[in-house]
Amino acid sequence: MADKILNWQWFRDFFNITIFKYFVTWFALVPIFAKLTEELPEKIKLQLNPEESYTITLLLPFKWEILWVSSLSFVIAYILYIIFSPTFVKRYFSLKDYKGFEHSPRWIVWESQKLTQSKSVDLDKFTKRMVEKNYISKIDNSEDFENKKVLVTKEQTYLMFEYKEENYKFSMPILTDGKEDKNLTEIAVREIFWEIFARFSDSKIVIRFIIQFLLLTSLVTFAIPFCCSIYSGLQYFLK
Repeated sequence: MADKILNWQWFRDFFNITIFKYFVTWFALVPIFAKLTEELPEKIKLQLNPEESYTITLLLPFKWEILWVSSLSFVIAYILYIIFSPTFVKRYFSLKDYKGFEHSPRWIVWESQKLTQSKSVDLDKFTKRMVEKNYISKIDNSEDFENKKVLVTKEQTYLMFEYKEENYKFSMPILTDGKEDKNLTEIAVREIFWEIFARFSDSKIVIRFIIQFLLLTSLVTFAIPFCCSIYSGLQYFLK
Protein backbone atom coordinates (compact mmCIF):
# COMPACT_ATOMS: atom_id res chain seq x y z
CA MET A 1 0.00 0.00 0.00
CA ALA A 2 2.76 2.45 0.97
CA ASP A 3 4.48 1.90 -2.39
CA LYS A 4 1.36 3.13 -4.21
CA ILE A 5 1.33 6.48 -2.42
CA LEU A 6 3.16 9.20 -4.33
CA ASN A 7 6.11 10.89 -2.65
CA TRP A 8 6.74 14.56 -1.91
CA GLN A 9 9.02 14.92 -4.91
CA TRP A 10 6.15 13.98 -7.24
CA PHE A 11 3.77 16.41 -5.53
CA ARG A 12 6.37 19.18 -5.74
CA ASP A 13 6.79 18.71 -9.50
CA PHE A 14 3.02 18.47 -9.99
CA PHE A 15 2.15 21.63 -8.06
CA ASN A 16 4.85 23.56 -9.91
CA ILE A 17 3.02 23.02 -13.21
CA THR A 18 1.56 26.48 -13.85
CA ILE A 19 -1.61 25.39 -15.64
CA PHE A 20 -2.91 23.49 -12.60
CA LYS A 21 -2.69 26.63 -10.48
CA TYR A 22 -5.63 28.01 -12.46
CA PHE A 23 -7.76 25.72 -10.30
CA VAL A 24 -7.05 28.13 -7.46
CA THR A 25 -8.33 31.03 -9.58
CA TRP A 26 -11.45 29.09 -10.56
CA PHE A 27 -12.10 28.24 -6.92
CA ALA A 28 -12.08 31.94 -6.04
CA LEU A 29 -13.99 33.31 -9.05
CA VAL A 30 -16.83 30.80 -9.45
CA PRO A 31 -18.81 31.79 -6.32
CA ILE A 32 -18.55 35.46 -7.35
CA PHE A 33 -19.70 34.66 -10.89
CA ALA A 34 -22.57 32.54 -9.55
CA LYS A 35 -23.73 35.36 -7.27
CA LEU A 36 -23.66 37.92 -10.08
CA THR A 37 -25.63 35.71 -12.48
CA GLU A 38 -28.15 34.09 -10.13
CA GLU A 39 -30.92 36.50 -11.15
CA LEU A 40 -30.38 36.04 -14.87
CA PRO A 41 -32.92 33.93 -16.81
CA GLU A 42 -31.84 30.68 -18.45
CA LYS A 43 -32.63 32.11 -21.88
CA ILE A 44 -32.47 35.61 -23.33
CA LYS A 45 -34.47 36.47 -26.46
CA LEU A 46 -32.97 39.06 -28.77
CA GLN A 47 -35.32 40.74 -31.22
CA LEU A 48 -33.24 41.39 -34.33
CA ASN A 49 -36.15 42.88 -36.30
CA PRO A 50 -39.97 42.74 -36.19
CA GLU A 51 -39.99 39.36 -37.91
CA GLU A 52 -36.77 37.75 -36.65
CA SER A 53 -35.47 36.98 -33.16
CA TYR A 54 -32.55 35.06 -31.66
CA THR A 55 -32.51 33.15 -28.39
CA ILE A 56 -29.32 32.91 -26.31
CA THR A 57 -29.11 30.01 -23.85
CA LEU A 58 -27.08 30.89 -20.76
CA LEU A 59 -26.93 27.37 -19.38
CA LEU A 60 -23.55 25.65 -19.26
CA PRO A 61 -23.27 22.11 -20.62
CA PHE A 62 -22.31 21.01 -17.09
CA LYS A 63 -22.97 21.93 -13.47
CA TRP A 64 -20.45 24.56 -12.41
CA GLU A 65 -20.70 23.21 -8.85
CA ILE A 66 -18.92 20.04 -9.99
CA LEU A 67 -15.98 22.01 -11.34
CA TRP A 68 -15.92 24.06 -8.15
CA VAL A 69 -15.67 20.85 -6.09
CA SER A 70 -12.75 19.85 -8.31
CA SER A 71 -11.07 23.18 -7.61
CA LEU A 72 -11.81 22.91 -3.89
CA SER A 73 -10.18 19.48 -3.71
CA PHE A 74 -7.14 20.82 -5.53
CA VAL A 75 -6.85 23.88 -3.29
CA ILE A 76 -7.03 21.81 -0.10
CA ALA A 77 -4.39 19.42 -1.46
CA TYR A 78 -2.18 22.38 -2.38
CA ILE A 79 -2.54 23.94 1.07
CA LEU A 80 -1.62 20.63 2.72
CA TYR A 81 1.41 20.42 0.44
CA ILE A 82 2.56 23.92 1.39
CA ILE A 83 2.13 23.22 5.12
CA PHE A 84 3.53 19.69 5.37
CA SER A 85 5.98 19.23 2.50
CA PRO A 86 9.53 18.85 3.86
CA THR A 87 11.60 22.01 3.40
CA PHE A 88 14.53 19.97 2.13
CA VAL A 89 12.50 18.61 -0.81
CA LYS A 90 11.00 22.01 -1.66
CA ARG A 91 14.33 23.85 -1.45
CA TYR A 92 16.56 21.41 -3.33
CA PHE A 93 15.11 20.04 -6.57
CA SER A 94 18.29 18.09 -7.18
CA LEU A 95 21.93 17.75 -6.17
CA LYS A 96 22.70 20.49 -8.69
CA ASP A 97 20.40 22.87 -6.78
CA TYR A 98 22.05 21.91 -3.51
CA LYS A 99 25.50 22.62 -4.94
CA GLY A 100 24.18 25.88 -6.32
CA PHE A 101 23.90 27.18 -2.76
CA GLU A 102 27.68 26.63 -2.45
CA HIS A 103 27.32 25.02 0.95
CA SER A 104 30.38 23.88 2.83
CA PRO A 105 30.70 20.07 2.98
CA ARG A 106 29.96 20.49 6.68
CA TRP A 107 26.44 21.75 5.91
CA ILE A 108 25.24 18.22 5.09
CA VAL A 109 25.78 17.43 8.77
CA TRP A 110 23.28 20.12 9.77
CA GLU A 111 20.77 18.78 7.25
CA SER A 112 21.29 15.31 8.71
CA GLN A 113 20.56 16.70 12.15
CA LYS A 114 17.15 17.93 10.96
CA LEU A 115 16.43 14.44 9.68
CA THR A 116 17.36 12.75 12.98
CA GLN A 117 15.14 15.22 14.83
CA SER A 118 12.13 14.49 12.62
CA LYS A 119 9.56 11.99 13.90
CA SER A 120 8.09 11.33 10.46
CA VAL A 121 11.11 9.94 8.56
CA ASP A 122 12.39 6.38 8.34
CA LEU A 123 15.44 6.85 10.57
CA ASP A 124 16.02 3.11 10.63
CA LYS A 125 16.62 2.96 6.88
CA PHE A 126 18.76 6.10 6.94
CA THR A 127 20.95 4.77 9.74
CA LYS A 128 21.42 1.35 8.15
CA ARG A 129 22.36 2.76 4.78
CA MET A 130 24.75 5.30 6.27
CA VAL A 131 26.43 2.55 8.30
CA GLU A 132 26.69 0.30 5.22
CA LYS A 133 28.40 3.12 3.32
CA ASN A 134 30.73 3.83 6.25
CA TYR A 135 29.55 7.41 6.61
CA ILE A 136 28.49 6.98 10.23
CA SER A 137 29.91 4.75 12.90
CA LYS A 138 28.90 3.45 16.30
CA ILE A 139 30.60 4.97 19.29
CA ASP A 140 30.89 3.55 22.79
CA ASN A 141 29.34 5.13 25.83
CA SER A 142 32.71 6.23 27.20
CA GLU A 143 32.97 8.98 24.57
CA ASP A 144 31.42 12.37 25.30
CA PHE A 145 27.94 12.21 23.81
CA GLU A 146 25.27 14.84 23.23
CA ASN A 147 22.25 13.36 21.45
CA LYS A 148 21.28 15.08 18.18
CA LYS A 149 23.75 17.88 18.78
CA VAL A 150 26.13 19.25 16.16
CA LEU A 151 29.67 19.97 17.33
CA VAL A 152 32.05 22.09 15.29
CA THR A 153 35.83 21.76 15.48
CA LYS A 154 38.63 23.08 13.33
CA GLU A 155 38.93 19.80 11.43
CA GLN A 156 35.33 18.54 11.20
CA THR A 157 31.70 19.09 12.08
CA TYR A 158 30.13 16.23 14.04
CA LEU A 159 26.61 14.96 14.56
CA MET A 160 25.96 12.48 17.33
CA PHE A 161 22.62 10.76 17.70
CA GLU A 162 21.10 7.81 19.47
CA TYR A 163 19.01 5.19 17.72
CA LYS A 164 17.73 1.93 19.18
CA GLU A 165 19.95 2.32 22.23
CA GLU A 166 23.03 2.66 20.04
CA ASN A 167 25.13 5.82 19.74
CA TYR A 168 26.26 6.99 16.30
CA LYS A 169 28.64 9.62 15.04
CA PHE A 170 28.67 11.33 11.64
CA SER A 171 31.37 13.80 10.68
CA MET A 172 32.33 15.86 7.65
CA PRO A 173 34.52 16.54 5.75
CA ILE A 174 36.27 13.20 5.33
CA LEU A 175 39.86 13.28 6.46
CA THR A 176 42.84 11.38 5.10
CA ASP A 177 46.05 11.62 7.12
CA GLY A 178 44.51 14.44 9.12
CA LYS A 179 43.65 16.53 6.04
CA GLU A 180 40.41 16.99 4.09
CA ASP A 181 40.13 14.52 1.21
CA LYS A 182 38.19 16.65 -1.27
CA ASN A 183 37.48 13.77 -3.67
CA LEU A 184 36.06 11.44 -1.01
CA THR A 185 34.21 14.34 0.60
CA GLU A 186 32.53 15.29 -2.69
CA ILE A 187 31.43 11.69 -3.25
CA ALA A 188 30.12 11.52 0.32
CA VAL A 189 28.12 14.75 -0.02
CA ARG A 190 26.50 13.39 -3.19
CA GLU A 191 25.59 10.06 -1.61
CA ILE A 192 24.36 11.56 1.65
CA PHE A 193 22.31 14.22 -0.14
CA TRP A 194 20.25 11.58 -1.91
CA GLU A 195 19.87 9.55 1.28
CA ILE A 196 18.44 12.58 3.06
CA PHE A 197 16.32 13.51 0.05
CA ALA A 198 14.85 10.01 -0.20
CA ARG A 199 14.00 9.82 3.49
CA PHE A 200 12.26 13.21 3.52
CA SER A 201 10.50 12.48 0.24
CA ASP A 202 8.96 9.32 1.73
CA SER A 203 7.97 10.93 5.03
CA LYS A 204 4.48 11.78 6.41
CA ILE A 205 2.67 8.97 4.62
CA VAL A 206 -0.78 9.85 6.01
CA ILE A 207 -0.62 13.41 4.70
CA ARG A 208 0.64 12.16 1.34
CA PHE A 209 -2.29 9.73 1.17
CA ILE A 210 -4.78 12.54 1.88
CA ILE A 211 -3.21 14.77 -0.79
CA GLN A 212 -3.26 11.94 -3.32
CA PHE A 213 -6.93 11.21 -2.52
CA LEU A 214 -7.84 14.89 -2.94
CA LEU A 215 -6.02 15.09 -6.27
CA LEU A 216 -7.80 11.98 -7.53
CA THR A 217 -11.11 13.51 -6.42
CA SER A 218 -10.18 16.69 -8.27
CA LEU A 219 -9.32 14.70 -11.39
CA VAL A 220 -12.57 12.73 -11.39
CA THR A 221 -14.78 15.77 -10.76
CA PHE A 222 -12.90 17.70 -13.44
CA ALA A 223 -13.36 14.86 -15.92
CA ILE A 224 -17.18 15.04 -15.61
CA PRO A 225 -17.65 18.64 -16.92
CA PHE A 226 -14.79 18.11 -19.36
CA CYS A 227 -16.59 15.16 -20.96
CA CYS A 228 -19.89 17.05 -20.88
CA SER A 229 -18.28 19.95 -22.75
CA ILE A 230 -16.87 17.61 -25.40
CA TYR A 231 -20.26 15.91 -25.80
CA SER A 232 -22.01 19.27 -26.12
CA GLY A 233 -19.50 20.42 -28.73
CA LEU A 234 -19.90 17.27 -30.77
CA GLN A 235 -23.68 17.66 -30.67
CA TYR A 236 -23.33 21.18 -32.04
CA PHE A 237 -21.03 20.21 -34.91
CA LEU A 238 -22.90 17.04 -35.84
CA LYS A 239 -26.43 18.35 -35.76
